[in-house]
Amino acid sequence: MSTPGDPVEEYLDLLYTRLRTSPRQARRVLAEAEDHLREAVADGLSAGMTEREAQEAAISSFGSVRAVVRAHDARLRRYPALAVLGDLVMSAWMLAGIGLLAIGLSGLVAQAMNAAFGPRFVGAIPGAARLTAATCRSWLADNPGAHNCAQAAILETSGDAVRLRLLAGIAGLVLLVAYHLARRYWSAAVLPDGFVPTVAVSLFGLASLGLAWLAANQGVMGVSAGPGFHLSGAIVSLAVAAVYVPALRRTLLQHARD
Repeated sequence: MSTPGDPVEEYLDLLYTRLRTSPRQARRVLAEAEDHLREAVADGLSAGMTEREAQEAAISSFGSVRAVVRAHDARLRRYPALAVLGDLVMSAWMLAGIGLLAIGLSGLVAQAMNAAFGPRFVGAIPGAARLTAATCRSWLADNPGAHNCAQAAILETSGDAVRLRLLAGIAGLVLLVAYHLARRYWSAAVLPDGFVPTVAVSLFGLASLGLAWLAANQGVMGVSAGPGFHLSGAIVSLAVAAVYVPALRRTLLQHARD
């Protein structure tokens, strides 16, 4: 806990004012510095130092504010392209995980639609679709409760809309866990704060519009499914885009004030 005149707090305040980087990166540098300093202070207290002595020793071992700022600036100047590329890879990694997770959530929405409106709403097959004998046998074998090929096709499509998407959602969770682990070792953050929200709102917003169009135009482009098949994805895509809207709005307002 900090106290009035706390050298560690004063050090962090000065470091914050000297960092020439994005707000997001500044927060990360400060968090890393504070974690290191607090841990060093705790070690000093355990060794029998007074709190003031432990704080001063921690700051001395960590380095002056000028040295820390120079080290940070030098790293970005030395490898600027690598820093940008790394940030792009990390952003794409995170958005891919979120996208797969969104697909998994759309599977849950599809399951809810199956229960509320029946499997035909998600898995309807247009009348013009050609069902081969081999395909019919396969679908009937997988759906023993079906009485004919068309009913088996509906059950197959509506079931796949849930099962396969849930598998994608599990893959998304794995990607996001791996992303957060990797984030501990990557802290360049040279991209603008609004980069990810802008890409997310654009990407998921367009996906929502495209899926909604497909849901309203079943039967075109060889689509063999009911409106719920794509509508479930459109709903989740719109929700994900909406989650990022506040962050994008804050960034735009900040730029307007600047």
